[in-house]
Amino acid sequence: MRVDERNGQLHRVHGRPFVRERADGRTHRVAGGGFWQVHPKAADTLVTAVMQGLLPRKGDMALDLYCGVGLFAGALADRIGEAGAVLGIESGKRAVEDARHNLAEFPRVRIEQGKVETVLPRTGIDDVDLIVLDPPRAGAGRKTVAHLSSLSARRIAYVACDPAALARDLAYFRDGGTGCGHCGCSTCFR
Repeated sequence: MRVDERNGQLHRVHGRPFVRERADGRTHRVAGGGFWQVHPKAADTLVTAVMQGLLPRKGDMALDLYCGVGLFAGALADRIGEAGAVLGIESGKRAVEDARHNLAEFPRVRIEQGKVETVLPRTGIDDVDLIVLDPPRAGAGRKTVAHLSSLSARRIAYVACDPAALARDLAYFRDGGTGCGHCGCSTCFR
């Protein structure tokens, strides 16, 4: 729907159920209801920061957790080349459809649909070079962090929108996902 600024009337808008956004030299399809950074330069800024932190190499194996429409998975695929591989995991069905569309040119990128804490253990992956995670406001949580801690990744990039969730997850990482980091118990920082 669109509001006519002159008279305040609502008008039905027809068209595609998605928008196109540009970042990292690529065009991304983002469906209505999907997530994209609101600031026009945020996606490029985040990709630059994440890639500088991860330092991807040709042939790397990478995970993009909570991958949305594939922003980081595409950036990784570009940089690790045909000898590398990227697995993206996203819970939103429409975001997964968009990610698969956006990354169709990369045969070594796979996008799985489901909750990270459920799908990741089922993959059987036990060795990975790089991990990027951009979890929802609640954070990744103890179970996911414990699994990631067992992978011995060379580098991990965590994109955080909530400082409290980031602090909790960092405490889990510090303790290998087993304790709270404060007193060593298993009940603090749920």
